[in-house]
Amino acid sequence: MNEIIEDTVEEMNNSLKRAEHSCFVSLKYTRTVDVIKNLVERFTTTLKFVTDVLIEYSFEKGKISEKPNTLIERINLVKELYDSDEKVIELMGYLLFLRRVLRSTFGKCEEFRRHVTMIVKLDGEEHNIDIDYLMEHYESLKNDVKYIENLVMEIKDED
Repeated sequence: MNEIIEDTVEEMNNSLKRAEHSCFVSLKYTRTVDVIKNLVERFTTTLKFVTDVLIEYSFEKGKISEKPNTLIERINLVKELYDSDEKVIELMGYLLFLRRVLRSTFGKCEEFRRHVTMIVKLDGEEHNIDIDYLMEHYESLKNDVKYIENLVMEIKDED
């Protein structure tokens, strides 16, 4: 296994651990939209590492001859390389969505309460990002990171 891939997988897992701390400690006790935004940033960082891992893996396997520099080019290349893997395509779409959320102006609702919500409008559609949404997506992201790790470490899924 390529050392770069191993290091990137480790960074991906570390980023997920930081997201876990934000989810279960910071958000639980602070309950502000700033913590929600920070958690969305951590999800985005984790997904960027997913993209990096898949690019490195594809480079090592000889599927590509050079690595793109920008994140958008990397996402598009990953979508092209893994077009038959629904989970990878879904993750790349989610990464693009989160990037748009971070770049958008947002509103606040119920700050300092259990139902603190970050409200974002994208393409005329309102998205409410709250604690329940983040917890659900954290669990999903945790499973997806494990899937990607198994994919690049070439471990067969036994489910």
